[in-house]
Amino acid sequence: MKRFLILEDGTVFPGESFGASINTTGELVLYTGATGYQEAITNKSYTGQIIGFTYPQQGAVGINRDDYESIEPTIKGVVIGESYELTSHWRAQMTLDQFLRSKRIPGLKNVDTRRLYRHLATHGNMKASLMDTHDDHAHDQIKALVVANNQVSQVSTKQAYPSPNIGRNVVVLDLGLKNTVLRELSKRQCNVTVLPFDTPSETITTISPDGILISDGPGNPQALTKTIATLQEIQGHYPIFAIGLGFSVVALANGLAVEARHFARHQINLVVKEKITQNICLTAQNGNYGLTAIPADSNLLTTHLAVNHQEVLGFRHRFLPVFAVNFDPEAAAGPTDAQHLFDDFLDLMNADIERKQRVF
Repeated sequence: MKRFLILEDGTVFPGESFGASINTTGELVLYTGATGYQEAITNKSYTGQIIGFTYPQQGAVGINRDDYESIEPTIKGVVIGESYELTSHWRAQMTLDQFLRSKRIPGLKNVDTRRLYRHLATHGNMKASLMDTHDDHAHDQIKALVVANNQVSQVSTKQAYPSPNIGRNVVVLDLGLKNTVLRELSKRQCNVTVLPFDTPSETITTISPDGILISDGPGNPQALTKTIATLQEIQGHYPIFAIGLGFSVVALANGLAVEARHFARHQINLVVKEKITQNICLTAQNGNYGLTAIPADSNLLTTHLAVNHQEVLGFRHRFLPVFAVNFDPEAAAGPTDAQHLFDDFLDLMNADIERKQRVF
């Protein structure tokens, strides 16, 4: 069945329906990775968004039980070029089309995704709809859509839960937590307690964590006033590691301003340089907000830069055991070059415990 992707500026991309046959409206973002469509679709960082995959073919490896980043996807739709109707991968349990139908997520295939990429790269982020028609009423629906900024409250856990192990006690503030972050902490034997994004500092203190991880997630970081206030209260007491949206929260808590990007970055091929070592690594990134520079008088120091455009992608605190990166070191999907940052977090916790033992 013929359907249409309609952008808020009136541009129309025709295609064919797959997945659920329902209409949808949301913010359109483009994912440029050649692999990882299941991880992207189930990543809570895409809450309320329509994902356009720029790599020409999608669906070859189907859907399997190991690559979920959350149990229930929170995206609005999927746009692709060519679709594989069959899959022969040994782990596959269903096709991409079957998965989208089961989760009531609409899709559009046979779309000119190269043209779509050039359009958004030129004109910036915009709202879009997947519709059966592209008349004036459809355009009015897109223009009337108000993109919410409270996505974190929609996807964050509503109550605390444990991910037990025998090592360091780690609190994870869930802004849109991915399963792979828990896997990386589990590999390092961390005894994890996952808390809602708006947990007050008093509750965190009662858990007596050895360290705190602030996860990636969707939406505008400036809307997370409770999380920012909590961080300002606790950042002098515990080692902190922040990822993605958590990076922006730490920046805001320390007086810096983050900005919405003209063109959101959702990719697994971002080239990053670590300033001290000059090491280069490929990373995955999902986000609409970034940090262009850190003032010289700030308490934060730049640690990582994007090679192509010199955006600040990592920093640490001058005096406190706090560091953050604006990419996804857990590498799901994506390169594993930055997974050592979880080891750095463990080292930071160990050093802090040794320091406290010397004091007492």
